[in-house]
Amino acid sequence: MIKYLTSFALVMTTSFAGLIGGISMTVDNEAITLYEIQSYTQQNKVSVEEAVNRLIQRKIEDIEIRKLGIIASPYEVDKKMQEIAKQNGMTEEQFKKALVSEGHSEQRIRRDIEDKFKRDELYKKIVGSSLKKPDEEELQSYYDLHQSEFNMPTSVELVEYISTSKEALETQQKQPMVNMPNIEVSQKTVELKSINPQLAGLLVQTPDGSFTPVLNLGKVAGMFFIQKKIGRQNVSFAMAKQEIFARVMRSKEQASLIEYFEKKKSEANVKVIRRPN
Repeated sequence: MIKYLTSFALVMTTSFAGLIGGISMTVDNEAITLYEIQSYTQQNKVSVEEAVNRLIQRKIEDIEIRKLGIIASPYEVDKKMQEIAKQNGMTEEQFKKALVSEGHSEQRIRRDIEDKFKRDELYKKIVGSSLKKPDEEELQSYYDLHQSEFNMPTSVELVEYISTSKEALETQQKQPMVNMPNIEVSQKTVELKSINPQLAGLLVQTPDGSFTPVLNLGKVAGMFFIQKKIGRQNVSFAMAKQEIFARVMRSKEQASLIEYFEKKKSEANVKVIRRPN
């Protein structure tokens, strides 16, 4: 028995020595290899120091994801895949074929989606309970300090689609060249100052050559295809308010995440085994 344990220990020591050669550091016993650091610097065009910092954070995120039991079910991955396909104006099947034609595998994309989903859920848990929404005074203050950043077109040339069937409009989005029945189509030039600020904001944020989401317009549904934005004008606080809120919240979320992970990094047991070149 003692002989067996001794032999086993020698094998493990030899194997582990070989493994150590490829490990640069550990974060709470989670390994970061020299190859990972080298690949990250090349793929993301960052310095070795920046790559190490980001990889350490990713290891900490992985540890926190496991601690909190965060998972991404096949249903959630499928749903996200459908959303991405829709954003690209494709059906899910068309999106999958496009990925294959560009040299990507569906399995790899699903893994990437699963990974991003879990990290997004972690971030939500970190900021969700403690983040305070900005009040009117804070939003106004941000607008006053950044007023020059808020401008918009004076008008938008677009195609309006109106229907009693939301499903018909969604199908039209996926197949824009098909003439769908039960949809009223009209060409318009909309003066943005004359319409609801929220709708104006949506039209401005939608890229030229793209559809807005399908909107509930009361008894009917509608969507808009943005052809071209014209002119330039300053935006009032009321019209910019939605964008200001989003900016302030993003800033707060980012600050909260930075603070959280800096604290976690200071608490983590990081052991450097071999410094990367």
